[in-house]
Amino acid sequence: MTNQTMIAAETDSITIAPADEAAINELFEKLSDAWACGDGVAYSSLFIEDARFVGVVGFRLVGNKIIRERHQEMFDGIFKYSRLDGMPGKVIQPLTADVVLVHSDGDIYFPGELAKDIKPSGLRTLSLVKRDGVWKVTSFQNTPTGSFRHLKFIGRFLSSRIYLLRSEWKKAYQQTLEEKQQNIEKWKHN
Repeated sequence: MTNQTMIAAETDSITIAPADEAAINELFEKLSDAWACGDGVAYSSLFIEDARFVGVVGFRLVGNKIIRERHQEMFDGIFKYSRLDGMPGKVIQPLTADVVLVHSDGDIYFPGELAKDIKPSGLRTLSLVKRDGVWKVTSFQNTPTGSFRHLKFIGRFLSSRIYLLRSEWKKAYQQTLEEKQQNIEKWKHN
């Protein structure tokens, strides 16, 4: 977002009420929570019925139903166990009292990754509308950024799968040790 846009938003003297700003922040928390739970129904419920979603690889989804279906496929596939950032540092640009644009950098975190270690690899622009007192997403545009972004993404994904395998192995190993310790205790008493 350019400085001109920030200045224009400020000079239009359209403000967002504190309660609306809190509701918008809560909407982003709900988006993140639904993503982390891998729940396409909960995720898409935060969009209006005829919402638009443009994904990082250049696809456009139109309508709440297809947004739900495609996200559930992603949650069950490559993005299983991932987390969506809460769009920290987002800039809310009011267009009217009930319509805002939200500009943000962001990323998705795979298992084992910490937000502080991941540089945002996408620019997001969302339009939100307040209907019947509830803020919902009308449009979500996600544009990937950075050099070698595809290679970095693949590397991060593969590292997360190794992390998951190691975690499962550690759990299984610990369980085996506990069982052996229980057996040793039984043998001592027999």
